[in-house]
Amino acid sequence: MSMVAASRSTGRLPLFALALGHGCADLSNSALLAVLPFLVDERHYTYAEVGVYALAVSAAAAVLQPLLGARGDRGDGFWLMPGGLVVTGLGIGVVGLTMHFPATLAAVILASAGVAAYHPEGARWARRVAGERITSDMGVFSLGGSVGYALGPLVVAATLAPLGLRGTVLIPVVPFAAAAVLVLALRHRRRLAAATEAPAAHASGVSQWRPFARLLLFTCVGAGVGTGLLIYVPLFLLEERGASPAASNVVTSVFLAAGAAGTLLGGLAADRYGRRVVLVAPQIALVPLIVVMPALGYVGMLPVVALAGLAMSSYMSVTLVLAQEYLPTHMGLATGLTVGLASGVAGLYVAALGVLGDSIGIAALLLTIAALPLLGAALGASLPQPSAASQSPQGPERPWPVSRETA
Repeated sequence: MSMVAASRSTGRLPLFALALGHGCADLSNSALLAVLPFLVDERHYTYAEVGVYALAVSAAAAVLQPLLGARGDRGDGFWLMPGGLVVTGLGIGVVGLTMHFPATLAAVILASAGVAAYHPEGARWARRVAGERITSDMGVFSLGGSVGYALGPLVVAATLAPLGLRGTVLIPVVPFAAAAVLVLALRHRRRLAAATEAPAAHASGVSQWRPFARLLLFTCVGAGVGTGLLIYVPLFLLEERGASPAASNVVTSVFLAAGAAGTLLGGLAADRYGRRVVLVAPQIALVPLIVVMPALGYVGMLPVVALAGLAMSSYMSVTLVLAQEYLPTHMGLATGLTVGLASGVAGLYVAALGVLGDSIGIAALLLTIAALPLLGAALGASLPQPSAASQSPQGPERPWPVSRETA
């Protein structure tokens, strides 16, 4: 029995290493944004420069992830994972040392490029090493990213508070270490893949582009809602409830921590109750949760924000799996578009909300955000079962009560 347990533990090591790498990539991504207040304080950036900085972080992901994902589809893209972690570490390490804004922007783009390199290939490998419960295992991979994203601001605070901006040179230790772990943990699995899976690299598969486009819109809607809540709920508490910036950041931490739990629970729920439930039910639940927020005080906001964080992140592993199954011969491109484009669209959506908020006020703005999950629920309900799901070596999952689409 102990030998079986040890074998399972060893077999899970590649998945845990991939989740660790995902966490360190997303930690670096959130750290880029967490460094911004320190830059503003020391470099006296204008609001325009702040906007350009934030846009560089999201736009780089939106543009580069699909391109790098497509690159991985053409051959062995394993190097994109450890290489991406090293590149993002170099970029974020330099951010605090540059004295001129264009140089800082170049470092930000370099770091974002490294993050963009990791995601498509990381998701492909996570599916490759997944066990029988694919969605649950992809939930573990997604959990790593959510935890890392939540930890990024804490790492920045711990290093920059005592050292100032020069403390960014210490942050690369985290992605560098993850890159080394990744290479060591997957070296045997990579040799096995090269020996046994190479002939399947160009295997035929049905590309379901129309359902994939619908899924892409679903992820963009979800990212828009999540980013909108992440930015405007703390501002609502600051402006309408008189909360301090530190107290408002506590709400952000609650939202992100609940989101980390949601990524794992969503994967488990999808394997138990079906993917459609996870796609639709949380979107419907978000509507009353967001609608009630403007009527709440600070204490009452905390449990509601936690529930919203759970709902917001529960679909992540499901969308990754669906994207790969809709485009089985373009998994890297599918993942890159699903993750990268959603990030870019969310940035534009939040910017538009800011313009609207100047006219209608932040309480009304939250009510505007509440309407968007209804579109998400409709899109989630309309997604057909992927053709690739029934052809998976793990076998079909729970019944998906809709007719398939193949084009």
